[in-house]
Amino acid sequence: MQNRPTLKDVAKAAGVSNITVSRVANGSGLVHPDTRLRVEEAMRTLGYLPNLAARAMRTNLTGTIGFLVPDLTNYPNAAVAQAAERRLAEAGFGMLLASSALNPVREAKALASLQTRQVDGVVLYVSDEADPELLTTLRRFKTPVVVLDRTLPLNAEVDSVICDHATAMREVVRYLIQLGHRRIALLVPELRIRPVTERSTAFRTAAAEAGIAESNATVVQVSAATAAGSVPALTLLEGPTPPTAIIADGNRLLRGVILASRALGRAIPAELSVIGIDTDDMALVCTPEITCIVRDFNEIGQLAADLMLRRLTAQAAAPQQVILPSQVVLRSSCGPAPRGSR
Repeated sequence: MQNRPTLKDVAKAAGVSNITVSRVANGSGLVHPDTRLRVEEAMRTLGYLPNLAARAMRTNLTGTIGFLVPDLTNYPNAAVAQAAERRLAEAGFGMLLASSALNPVREAKALASLQTRQVDGVVLYVSDEADPELLTTLRRFKTPVVVLDRTLPLNAEVDSVICDHATAMREVVRYLIQLGHRRIALLVPELRIRPVTERSTAFRTAAAEAGIAESNATVVQVSAATAAGSVPALTLLEGPTPPTAIIADGNRLLRGVILASRALGRAIPAELSVIGIDTDDMALVCTPEITCIVRDFNEIGQLAADLMLRRLTAQAAAPQQVILPSQVVLRSSCGPAPRGSR
């Protein structure tokens, strides 16, 4: 086996000093662009890899950021993580991605594991804001943290990116009421997290303000085990007073609504109006195209990465909270309430 190329080998091949190679390897701006290109070409040719352990000893940073998501198969989580990874990579940081599969016990273990790997910081997307073991783990956490869209005891002490879910929810409820709908249902995941709480509260408030009886403004919490199927929507639509409009939180619940409407022969939007939340990737391939509440997942991920990078360079700075909007995109899946249902 050939010996691993060293910094000195790169310096010799590029015709520069060892210090110059070190500056290029560490992302320093104190190198002429032409010289940087020459050094980088020598690194590629020789197959040189920087010694991260040595760098960590010098800088007290490992160059890695942990990112914990509750479910990697869920499109918003994956999209946010990918956007954060790109921004971190631009700054010379790698990402260690962990998924808890909506299991708070695994979540606490994943956080402990990320700490043992000495990540420089962790971006948190937790699946249960009230889990006692998770909260205990977070209270002992010594690594810089950025919280994504969750209400946690440490929020006042750390940076966070949250979304305004209430404004868009009130807007779509008013929109459906203007179309004549008086029986509306909201399907949400059975999770103790901020988006579910804020959306459910805003839904009930908007319906009550419009004079809709509580029994006709139904919030249904759906377990992860049944979220991808049509049973929750079928149960609603086969009831004695079925909703004429359903708002579905996430691709899985939206899929269930569409499957149920097809099984029962309920035409969208003539007999059932449908709105999705965080489902814009699926909305455009449905017929008709689905009206959605959308968020900019790319912006969320980039901001999370920027807050973490800022924290690593200014650890004494005051915690920063960024609030991002949700928006309503009207398409063809909503229409007037069917005759006789108003």
